[in-house]
Amino acid sequence: MWSEYLGFVGALVLFGSLFLTWWSTSCSSIQGQAGTPAGCNINSKLHGHPGDFTAFQTYRFLGWLLVAACAAPFILGYIIARGHELTWRPGEVTMIVGMLAAALILMNGIILGRPGSTVDLSFGGGYWIGLLGALLILAGGLIRQAQGARARKPPGVV
Repeated sequence: MWSEYLGFVGALVLFGSLFLTWWSTSCSSIQGQAGTPAGCNINSKLHGHPGDFTAFQTYRFLGWLLVAACAAPFILGYIIARGHELTWRPGEVTMIVGMLAAALILMNGIILGRPGSTVDLSFGGGYWIGLLGALLILAGGLIRQAQGARARKPPGVV
């Protein structure tokens, strides 16, 4: 089904984004007051350093949680290919994992604020690409579980 491929693409996009720039300070390096480039705020540092930061460099555990989330669509594909009998609709867990990944990304950048206690910290492209990947995982799981909807039975029927 194409919903599994959508989840696969989302997982690959999310995984690749973890190695891109998620956050950037206003300076790539600070040489001192006299050698500071124009528009550079010497107080703009993340974890004590200026520059560009990936998800792994920025967050202690979030990067690894998102790597684990990338496995969900592949596990769903394996379950479907093997024809395992499930007590839930195929795609429900993948949908929930995609929701959690998107929520974690949003919480760690927009809702709870930017990481660190610094000024002039801006989003990198990896942040938005990672959010897109998480939403693709969510969409893949949502579409798959909607396709496997069970017919409702009247009360008293086993």
